[in-house]
Order: sequence, then structure tokens, then C-alpha cells
Amino acid sequence: MMTDIQAILFDIGGTLRYSVRRTRAEIERILSEMMGIIDASDPVIAFESRLAQRALAYKHWAAQTNIELNERELWTRWMLPDYPAEQVASQAVALNQLYRDSLGQRLPFPDSREIIISLYRRGYRLGVVSNTTSSVEVPGLLRELEIAGMIEVVVLSAVSGTRKPHPAILLEAAQRMGVAPEHCAYVGDRVERDVAAARAAGFARTVIIDPAPGENGSHGGDADSANLSPDYSVSELCAVLEIFPDRPAPRPPVTYNAALSTMYAIQNFPNLGDFFEYARRAGFAHVELNHKVTSAMLEGVPLDGVSIRSVHEPCPADISEAELKKRGWLISAEEEALRVEGVKAIRRSIDLAARVGADVVVIHAGETVPDLEHRERKLRKMLEAGERYSATYQAIFDEMLAIRASAAPAAFDSVRRSLNELLAYAAPRGVRLGLENRYHYLECPSPDELEALLALAGPDRLGFVFDIGHAHALEYLGFYAKDHWLQRFGARIILTHLHDLRGTTDHYAPGLGSADYAGAAQYLPGEAYRTCEIQTFNTPEHVRAALRILAHNGCITAIP
Repeated sequence: MMTDIQAILFDIGGTLRYSVRRTRAEIERILSEMMGIIDASDPVIAFESRLAQRALAYKHWAAQTNIELNERELWTRWMLPDYPAEQVASQAVALNQLYRDSLGQRLPFPDSREIIISLYRRGYRLGVVSNTTSSVEVPGLLRELEIAGMIEVVVLSAVSGTRKPHPAILLEAAQRMGVAPEHCAYVGDRVERDVAAARAAGFARTVIIDPAPGENGSHGGDADSANLSPDYSVSELCAVLEIFPDRPAPRPPVTYNAALSTMYAIQNFPNLGDFFEYARRAGFAHVELNHKVTSAMLEGVPLDGVSIRSVHEPCPADISEAELKKRGWLISAEEEALRVEGVKAIRRSIDLAARVGADVVVIHAGETVPDLEHRERKLRKMLEAGERYSATYQAIFDEMLAIRASAAPAAFDSVRRSLNELLAYAAPRGVRLGLENRYHYLECPSPDELEALLALAGPDRLGFVFDIGHAHALEYLGFYAKDHWLQRFGARIILTHLHDLRGTTDHYAPGLGSADYAGAAQYLPGEAYRTCEIQTFNTPEHVRAALRILAHNGCITAIP
């Protein structure tokens, strides 16, 4: 029994995936694409030969120094030093991926996904440490396998700057996970790199995947010359499950009075049960079901012990939010038949909330008019380009003000009628409704509309859902001051969506953008629910760091 092992870290190449050679035609096609990027006019064969020689020279240098360069440095200093540095640097990631692609197609072993899932469910903390010249390939693989959320830390030599067999890269991973090396195991395929690094780092166990155990070759390496022997040598990855039995599930160092939206679950976890376990391990006391969760995703998932405080309509998303918009099934619709269907969609969310014990349903109140010509998208692009105060920007801005003013009265009447119906439906089911401030200006409600809608019922039945990212985005565009929502409706906040934004792109993990959490915290009622709405492009490390940042800024508190 190996109950002392808390974390298992994996190599990638030869361990979780393998390579298949390209055909000559495929190689030439890929190299021609590379040449097009840098305007190279050489014969393809000559270009290929030159890159191969330089790649070999770099490989020898990296092996001797245990240093790995990032893509920019690799391609400007070693691979294409005879081309304009700025041109190469700006395309370095793309050039690197194309070159690696020309060398072979990289595919996961058939059982890689299931092994990771099994070990996660057995209670192990998991990470990846790999020698690679690519900063994007491994994260892409984890997303492709839908296990990115299960891998707490990814340390790549192209990012860290250090290669195995130097132990620093493994020690960095253990430190970032907060696990002592003596409680870690490493699984790789090369003795001279993987075992050597793990032993030097003080890892408790080493496992080598070697299709021909005992033979020196491309996988096992020269174990005798290195005077190293792994603790386990197995012929296939699935045998790892015989080495690592079930253990107690990890406990978070701190649990906070916050929920994690299932927004983070989509394509990051095999199922919602694994996401719920992740949220618990990360330190979230609660979860919010968002508008990507379908009935099928909820089927068969045990909810015992899962605190679901809120449901974000339309959930279950058996008819997606995008499809509801496409059909015009919104509570703001002027056409009665369409408005009724919008009400039905939210009623389904109220039913689900009552069934899972959630007492708040987050509502999007529809739109005044569709932005069919995407005026706001133009404003966002102009804002990014530094054209916020141009005449063109102001003209589009003024046009949007006029469009909303013209369409708002009819949309508001529909929303008010719909909300009265929904309040009557939610009351006997013990569910409160929360109106969220929106990301797009032409959507409902405006601050004045929100004030009128909140007057329809008391705070025990209807409240405000303050979305910090949405508020910042519309302020950047010039429409509503972010603090206006807080100053005017702070007392009616029943839930807040916490996420960050860069420019007007939101749903980054708090701490990765420009949102003012300390300012917002002053207005948040103590009893208001806190939900982190974090997109899947954020890493598990980003999510864990977000909790600390929010606590530091007073938005959330630790639960004793």
C-alpha cells in the first residue's frame, strides 16, 4: 500500500501520448505553410534540411545545459536567425507548432484519459511535468481529452526554462501544488531523464512505462550507466492503476463562502460529479448550475452533499440560450406567443431550483432589440484600438442610445408582465428571482428599468444579481458607471457574479484583469451569495488563486 503518495505527476511524450510519422506529402504541405509565414523562397527540401540541422544543434545544447528556451527565443536565436527577428518572433508559436506537426502527429494513448480520470477519482492530486518546446500543445491535449480541470498544475520546460533531468522543474510543480516531494510520485518513460529528475527532487516513487522492460532502448534508456532503477517498470500505462490504490480524497486548506459556476465544468471534466468534487477540493462551499447544464448532464449524478445555492436560467439548457434567442423566446418579446415560451423556459429553471434545493434563479431579462448589425461589437474593437473618443465611435454610440430609447418601452412592458407571472410561479416553490445586469447595452435592464422591476416584489422574493464583469465592460464602453449599480441597488443584491476582464473580454479568473473587487466588496450585503463565473480557458491554478484574491479584497470569507 502506498498511502503516503498524495500527488502523481506525469510526463507527456511516450507516457500519455505517442507520435505517428507523417507522409512525405504531409511534411511538404506543412513546411510550405511555414515558408509562407516568413516569405521563404528556398526549395522545401533545403528549408527542411536547414531546420533539421539547427534543431539537432539546439537539442544537443539543451541536453548539455538543461535549459529550454521559449518559442520566441528558440526560433529567433536557433531555428530562423537569418530572417527578420520581429517577423519570426510574432509568429514563433505558430512556426513551432507547424514544425513539430511536420515531425509527426501526436496522439494520446487509448487509455490515457481513463487512467487520469480513475486516479483523480481515487483521491490523488494530479499534475503534468514535461520537456517540450511548445507552451500550448499540452494544454490543448488536456482540453481535447476533457480532463484539464483534473490536472492541478502543468509545468512545461518551454515555460519554466528548465529541462529534466534537472530536478528544478519537478520541484516547481510540487511547490505550486503545495505537496512535499516525499509525498509525490512521477510517471515517465525515460530512466535517464524521468527517474533521474524525480530522484534528485526527492520524490517518493518513480514509475517507468516501458514496452520492453529490462531492455535499453528509446523508452527505458540506459539505466545501468545512470545507476538508476525505477521503483516500478510496467509495460503499459493501465498497469499504473495496480500501483496506486484508493486514498482519502484531498481536503482543501481553506473553504470559502463562495460558489463555483458550472461554467468551469464544460469540457474541463468528464461529468458534473467530477466538477463538484473539484469545486470542493479547490475550497468552494457551494456551486451554481449555469445555462450550459442539460438534463442529460444531471442524470445519474449524485447530489448528496453538494450545496447548490443558485440556478442560472435557462437551466436545464435542453433548449440552449442561443437557441432561445434565435427563436425569439425571451421574456422581453413583444409577440405574446414568443414571450410565453420565454416564461416557460425560466419556469423550468425554477422547477429545477426547487428540486435541487437552490433558492435563487438568476434571470436574464431579455433585450430591447437585437443588435443585428453588431454595433456594439464595432465599439469594442474600436475601444481595443484606442479609438474610444473618435467621431466614428461617438456616432455609433449615439445611434445605440437612440435605438434603445425607441425600443425599450415595449420590451420593458413585456419583461414586467413576464416577471409578475414568474414571481407568482416561484413563490410557492420557495425560490427567489434575481435580475442580472447585462453585458450588452441593448439588453435589459437599464438601471431605471431595474428600479421599476425591483418594486414588483420585496427582497425576500426578488433581488439584484450584480455581475462585476458586465458592469466594468459597459463602463469601459461609456454606457453606465459600474459603481452606479452598486450605489443605487447595493441593498437589493442577493447574489454577485465575480470574474475578471481584460478590456471588455470577461470571465477571466479574478486577479487576471482589471476588476475592482475591493470597491465592490463595500456594497455587498453579508447574506448575498457569491459565485465565481470563470471560463474554461482559466487553469485550476488560476481558480485557486482567485479565491485568495477575492478573500484578500473582502469579497468572500473563509468558513471556520
